[in-house]
Amino acid sequence: MDPGKFAPAHLDLRLAALNRACYAAAARQQEEAGQLDRPDLAHRIITDRQVAVLLGRVDRFVTGPVRPPVEPAMGEADLAAEAELRALAHDAGATLPLDTLSACFGLTELDRQALIAVTGPEVDRGYERIYGYLCDELDRRHPSVELLLILTAGVEDRHVQRITLGPYGRLRRGGLLVDYGDPPSGLRQQLRLGPGVLEFLLGVPVDPHALGRPPAAPAVDGLAGDVVCEPYPVPELAAAMRAGSAEVVAVSGRREATEAVVVGLAETLGSPLSRVPVTAEDPARLAPALRDAAVAAGLSGALLWLPLEPAEDGSPALLGAAADALEDAGAPVAVTSTAPWRPVTALARRRWVEVRAASAGMAQRASRWRSRHPELTESEATDLAARFRLGPVAAAAASHLAGTAATLRGTDRTVTAASLATACAAVSTPRPDQLVSVLDPRRGAADLILPAGLHRQVAEIASFARSLPLLTAQRGADVGTGSERGLKALFTGDPGTGKTLAAEVIASLLGVQLVRVDLSRVVSKWVGETAKHLDAVFRLADGSSAVLFFDEADALFGKRGEVRHGTDRYANTEVSHLLQRFEEHPGLVILASNLRDHIDPAFTRRFHAVLHFPRPEPPERRRLWELALASAGLGSDHIDVTALAELDLTGAGIVSAVRTAALLAAAAGSPRLAMRQLTQGITRQFRTEGRLVPPAELAALAGAPGGRP
Repeated sequence: MDPGKFAPAHLDLRLAALNRACYAAAARQQEEAGQLDRPDLAHRIITDRQVAVLLGRVDRFVTGPVRPPVEPAMGEADLAAEAELRALAHDAGATLPLDTLSACFGLTELDRQALIAVTGPEVDRGYERIYGYLCDELDRRHPSVELLLILTAGVEDRHVQRITLGPYGRLRRGGLLVDYGDPPSGLRQQLRLGPGVLEFLLGVPVDPHALGRPPAAPAVDGLAGDVVCEPYPVPELAAAMRAGSAEVVAVSGRREATEAVVVGLAETLGSPLSRVPVTAEDPARLAPALRDAAVAAGLSGALLWLPLEPAEDGSPALLGAAADALEDAGAPVAVTSTAPWRPVTALARRRWVEVRAASAGMAQRASRWRSRHPELTESEATDLAARFRLGPVAAAAASHLAGTAATLRGTDRTVTAASLATACAAVSTPRPDQLVSVLDPRRGAADLILPAGLHRQVAEIASFARSLPLLTAQRGADVGTGSERGLKALFTGDPGTGKTLAAEVIASLLGVQLVRVDLSRVVSKWVGETAKHLDAVFRLADGSSAVLFFDEADALFGKRGEVRHGTDRYANTEVSHLLQRFEEHPGLVILASNLRDHIDPAFTRRFHAVLHFPRPEPPERRRLWELALASAGLGSDHIDVTALAELDLTGAGIVSAVRTAALLAAAAGSPRLAMRQLTQGITRQFRTEGRLVPPAELAALAGAPGGRP
């Protein structure tokens, strides 16, 4: 038999068993209807005889079986045929889809029969009217919980049936069956197959984990030791939750640290982790969502996690709904937030434990790298810990990513420090959005043409950024401040002198991404919007190791002025708010401005490095011309670079002039760039900048080889 036919054959086998169950159920329905005087009017009136029949049925439900014992839908012959089909599929290297779902979702025989019963109307509409007849309600075309109870009679105890087929059973909790309609009772809830389930049962190669919501996965291993949790460590919290002395654990701190505490708590408890969906847009849905999650967690043994994300911490409606939900939730819950949250009513009714989470220090991060990858040297592990401020979950993800890449390299499957650094940079890359763009640095120190002293200072910033975590680990805090804060640098100079390129080179030397802030979107004319955008920018960068770069920074970091209008007060407040976020950011921040004097002095005194980028001198301009011509693939063997270097142009102006000259040459069909085309490109660049080409330099260019038309 072709392996592709195993799935339909198995489905037909199961549907045949379903048909026998339908025959038996129809016979019972006919028997009950035969006891009525006018069965044709049963749906319109309730007669004395019908009341007596119904009372007898509900009495049997309490005192004995719901209905007389019936033969199981899957008889010995069916089980033998199924086993034979399973063996054939195994020999052909295939697995029966229903077996795969059973293994993935932990389905029982009752679950399997119910799933096939719901599949019936999807393959033949005749099942719709059959099901309507069995439930004595022809307008109910989809299988309901009541129908599934009828068709699976005898498989399990009637109470087990009801729980299994209810909203917290594996089928509905896992999304293999989804609710249809809004019934007056749970018994009459109609059900349909989840997306893709029918196709999977028919043999379509779909990932079973994509069909629904498999049982909550165990927490990531090895995170309990990756975070500092005070005043109670994770093992003590887990012991308190086991003993019932802690019902709600409230964890505050940075998101990566609080997440690690919750994941480590679930790991220590040996429980899956179930995250409760939280949205500030509809806080009224939080309470029922938490109750449903609590029941589901109780059935699966999961730890409930209620994350109050930083963007939503300040929503009064959300916090109020969360407090009300925690008062009534009976299951143990872990709550995470950026700042300590203490709802008084919940504190009064629940056993509440409050802890503060912080990411591990650099020495501890280095030790964890060595424990995960013993092949790393001590210096390599220390370098990784210094360069990347990864939270525990992100570090585990980077380790897993590097290990996966190593398995694809063929014979050499060793996880190296370089591959780990690449994985760390990938994991710590913030997602680009409307406020920032993420640049993967591609230019290195050789591409940055500056005076020797300034070039050395730019490279020192990258070296300082690597050394600061080492110094912090030795001293226990940021030198002179008492806290762990990142470096801040200010680049000033005329446009096109290399400030942005220097920021890219620093990011390249550190092996991280450059996050460039789009100030046109950050700065808003509406009161309070700029501060909100700034919070979003710093929050985005907090969880990464990328370099944060503000170009044209004087538009945002400008001097605070005298309050003459109401808007001036708000503008000054926004600068003060930015100053606080700027100082507390743990990563490297670079500001670029054309005018240093326009930067507020409160920011200037907080910079660890202030570098001025002058206009290039002839030696730098010569090198810039050579690089620009080479990058354009034009060469400089027939170009008088010495004459070009006498022109007062910045690096950006030189690149623009070469690009214009290359376009002129291409438009003229010239196979190579001539000096006259460069002259035209330079002239246009000077005009763009609002300047005239000095006559002496223009005459020198005109006298250069190829300079005359």
